[in-house]
Amino acid sequence: MNVIKFSSIFCTVTLLFWCLLAGCDSGSDLDLPDHTTAIVQNGTILVSAGSHHLEQSPVSVDWDGPAPSCLESNGELTPVQFEESGGGHTSLWFSAAVPAGETKTFVPSEQEECTGSAFLWEREGETSYRLLIDGVPGIEYHFPEFDMDSYEETMKPFHHVFSPDGSQLITKGIGGTYTHHRGIFYGYNHVRIGEDGESMNLWSAREDRGEVTEHRDFVREWTGPVYGGHEVEIEWKDSDGEIFADEIRRVKVYKRSNGELLIDVESNLTSHVNELQLDGDLHHAGIQFRASQYVDDNPEYSRFLRPESWADYPENEEIDDPENYTNLPWNAFQFVVEGEPYTVGYFSHPGNPQGGEMSERLYGRFGEFIPGIVLDESETLTLRYRFLISSGHEIDRERMDQEYALYSGTY
Repeated sequence: MNVIKFSSIFCTVTLLFWCLLAGCDSGSDLDLPDHTTAIVQNGTILVSAGSHHLEQSPVSVDWDGPAPSCLESNGELTPVQFEESGGGHTSLWFSAAVPAGETKTFVPSEQEECTGSAFLWEREGETSYRLLIDGVPGIEYHFPEFDMDSYEETMKPFHHVFSPDGSQLITKGIGGTYTHHRGIFYGYNHVRIGEDGESMNLWSAREDRGEVTEHRDFVREWTGPVYGGHEVEIEWKDSDGEIFADEIRRVKVYKRSNGELLIDVESNLTSHVNELQLDGDLHHAGIQFRASQYVDDNPEYSRFLRPESWADYPENEEIDDPENYTNLPWNAFQFVVEGEPYTVGYFSHPGNPQGGEMSERLYGRFGEFIPGIVLDESETLTLRYRFLISSGHEIDRERMDQEYALYSGTY
């Protein structure tokens, strides 16, 4: 998507938020009748909101010269985090809150330190790392080394999610109802190489077969005052241990001043073989979220918040309609863990392949499955999603629409 243009003196950045957070492909266009922009002119950044408020949303601009540690706006300091984005460019990241239709000016500050969240990774166990946000946990990455003798425990890597205040996990790990459902996870229960290839299950897997997804390496890591996260390499293996696909999974976490977490997940899955078929059904494939086992044990507190076109459907019932319940921009699950209410919003990037089928289960799992994906050798499937993690059940449909607009860049 060729929406970012720069020059050394003047650069205009069209802030399609999903583009900034996940990267863009050159050469395509998107009609944006109303959007948020950031203009860098003579060392000053002007952030103009579109028709929706910017609610402490992450902003990025391409920056020339030394990167400041802080920006100043109306006497207030905003921390900055910079990232080398390749080709000699430096991306400057900060959070902005701008009312709809207004513009806010940010200038580099001579201050070397300013208050912001502190994101820091720490090792939690031999095969897990925890991302701390201001000293409390935000997410936790589990990457067990595959062991056939401990198949259930080592069949896949995943990301646990904590409550916004870090007091407890709100996702399920190993065990409980459907042990293969773990945190934010990814897989397909029907993977085949060629029409005549044997079906492989990279969702729940099979102990007598041995096909798995397995962590290989850490590619990048981000820490700082604006966001934290990492890129990891994950190998997709058949029952003989042969790698038929490689995945680069990118996870970035942001924290708003109201305590909410934004978790952006991007997967780039590259095939090593011709005619790799990634299939299954809406309940057994895709990038999905699984809430704590407590949710399954206490389903009376659970409900779904859906887009307007599905608002008449009972919120405490599941929709199971793969033919019609498709291409949802977002969905949200509201539940309780140990007496504390939470809302998890799930946003599908508009650049994802079309035809996505939404899966809902009141025991705590939901997410999108995109059927019929076929990759030839060296082809890559890119999927992008955002998770909004919020305490309470106050979030409504209007708020979800606004969050999707900020994420997708389409108003």
